[in-house]
Amino acid sequence: MNHEEHAPDLPDPDDGTAAEPLAEVLPFPDRLAKTPAPAPAPETDPGPDDSVYVADDAPAAPPVLVEVPAVVAAAGREDVAGDRPMIPAWIRTREGRRTMSRARAKQLRRSLRRWAGRQITTRGHAAQAWRGIRRSAQWTSGFEGAHVEAAAHQAHMATREARDLARRARFTLLPGDRALAQKNSAAAVAVAVAAVAAHRKAKSNRRRIRFLRALVAYGLPLAVVLAAYIALGATGLALGALTVFSVEAFLGRHPDRETVWDAEVRALSDGDPMTESMLDRAFKAAKVIGEGQRLSMVTPCAVDPVVPNAWHAVIDLPDVTVKKARDKVDEIAAAMGIDRTNLDIRQVGSNGRRMAVWACGQDPFLATRRNPLVAGRAKSVNTWRDGFPLAFDKRGNIIKPTLSDYSFLFAGATRSGKGMGLANLLAAAMLDPRVRIRLFDGKGAGEYVPHARVLATFVRRNPKRLVRFLRLMVEEMNRRTEILVEAGLSKANEQLIDKLGGIELVIIDELATYAAKNGPSGKYAEEILELLAQLGAVGASVGIVLALATQYPEAEIVPPRLRGNLSARMAMRVESPGASNVILGDGMVGQGYDASKIPIEKTSRGRNFLTTPDTGVIETRSLFIDEAAGEILPLIEQGVRLRAAAGCLPGHDEDPVETAMTALTGVSAAAGGTDGLGTVTRRTVLDHMLTAAEATGHTAIASSDVLAHLAGTDPTRYARGPGETEAAWLSRTGKTLKADLADLGAPVEAARITLPDGSRPSGFELTSLRAAAASLDGDN
Repeated sequence: MNHEEHAPDLPDPDDGTAAEPLAEVLPFPDRLAKTPAPAPAPETDPGPDDSVYVADDAPAAPPVLVEVPAVVAAAGREDVAGDRPMIPAWIRTREGRRTMSRARAKQLRRSLRRWAGRQITTRGHAAQAWRGIRRSAQWTSGFEGAHVEAAAHQAHMATREARDLARRARFTLLPGDRALAQKNSAAAVAVAVAAVAAHRKAKSNRRRIRFLRALVAYGLPLAVVLAAYIALGATGLALGALTVFSVEAFLGRHPDRETVWDAEVRALSDGDPMTESMLDRAFKAAKVIGEGQRLSMVTPCAVDPVVPNAWHAVIDLPDVTVKKARDKVDEIAAAMGIDRTNLDIRQVGSNGRRMAVWACGQDPFLATRRNPLVAGRAKSVNTWRDGFPLAFDKRGNIIKPTLSDYSFLFAGATRSGKGMGLANLLAAAMLDPRVRIRLFDGKGAGEYVPHARVLATFVRRNPKRLVRFLRLMVEEMNRRTEILVEAGLSKANEQLIDKLGGIELVIIDELATYAAKNGPSGKYAEEILELLAQLGAVGASVGIVLALATQYPEAEIVPPRLRGNLSARMAMRVESPGASNVILGDGMVGQGYDASKIPIEKTSRGRNFLTTPDTGVIETRSLFIDEAAGEILPLIEQGVRLRAAAGCLPGHDEDPVETAMTALTGVSAAAGGTDGLGTVTRRTVLDHMLTAAEATGHTAIASSDVLAHLAGTDPTRYARGPGETEAAWLSRTGKTLKADLADLGAPVEAARITLPDGSRPSGFELTSLRAAAASLDGDN
């Protein structure tokens, strides 16, 4: 606001001229008045409750000439320094000062009323001072009394035992027993004397510490009051008392929290700590122990440093086995105020009554955890010795099964997270160049195409090729078994694994595509399951590991014989308790392991029941790899580099299995085949012959035309050499074709045929070629 708008330039009183009353001073308008009112006369003093504002639409008051004090006139001069930009001109007038005085008085009255109203609450100064005095007294008492009570209890117990042993020694008659009794009595007396001394020392320490604290809490305030009284008399006494009162009010400025410490209502989910009394109450409520029994604490209840709001302890049960407690885990968890998922009970050692209890106030699987191979950019992994990170349990421990002991089964409904289990397995297997990964994708999707460069075998939706592959793997298993027999071993070790040919990891994603008898692969299903059962029974001991995944865990897809040979099984959410038993084993639902009760929410994907020979049945959640963000791609590149350096990159090394498959089918599936997409098409010499015959449009084809077509598909064996006569070429390639058909097992022979032009060369009937192809498919 510009000052010149309200106060015109006035003569400077310093120049010797008297100030003239020329300025018109108008009263400040009453902007909050509800009805227009004339401006009050300057000589009228408004009452304390009168409004000091007028409405905007009030009629203008007639100007009143008043005498302007010299100081106001001086203040009306131009603000050259610019240090008063926020001070309106009306404040420097008498009416302005009166207005501000009335406003301040009203604010003061309101503040006094608020202060007086607060004094009757818990935040009043008297209440604060009383809390401060009480807290000072509590601080003075301290916790030393507990040590004194404990020492007194020990002293009483020791002296009582000393008296009993002394009485026994006095009335023992036999010399040998009397000497032993006197020795025990002397030892007990020494312990009692030490306990009494410890009690006296604790009492002395308590008196000394309380005296020092009392000097601070009481002596210092008394000294202040006394010094003020001596210096100022009664006034000093009042000031000193007021100072002490203020200090105590400051100490008690925060009201005490109304916290209930009743052991009967404590719950971990409310943030309360796990205590011995809470465990006693929970085990009694679950009827694991009786009302007259108590738990024996082997270790105190301690905070778990890994998982937030988690506690653990080791306890002994009174004449009750750990199995009974684990059967009542739902009831125990409910009594502790948490869900079953938040409680973990495990037996400790061979003692059937000792168990480790772990409990958490929140869901330990609520947050996901990244696979450490992705997070840490691992360079290589020893899956045989160190295992691979697969999941994490309730306590935050990462589960690392190995590829040296057992095969795997991942099962669960659609979008339950079983694919992430396979992803964790693949991530580690790619970083171990000794592992030949052979993957058969029953879904036929493209999720494994980026992995193709590190896959020794990659086939999508081809049950016929899977059958032939499994036959070769059974032969490979038998070969490896003979090597173990020669070495006098029953199981491969890490030193022998290279001699065996490395680790063969056979992954079949969506087993139901190949194993459903009424499905598209029905005629191969029975043989596929039989071959898998044979591999599962012996394969892991010779370095051939199966990893099967299915979203239809039914007895037809995973029969008991196959499931029994898959020792590591991960059950994600399923549709029914029966499906859960198919994965984990018969009767597991009755023991509390029901995968159908896993929550269906998106935030619960990857939660599962995992069973291995090392862990037993435990609850876990799969580690997370964000494949959509490309987190798997650096691991694939590292896998390619490791295999290239080791000389075992798929398609560039000697692979006996794929070599045999290529000879059998005419095409290799290494690194996903020729297109890298896993769409492996069987193209044998018989297929080429059938293609050439069908291309003629006739019912037969001459041998010369067949050989000419084969010369284009396999020039190294069927092409005509330089200087070679036609007769010699036909004779040579005819013998080659006959040998290839014999190796293939195709029952077809060349014979005289009749062509449309009437000629009768040697050739093949189209019907014979088709019958041979059908017979070959049926045999294979």
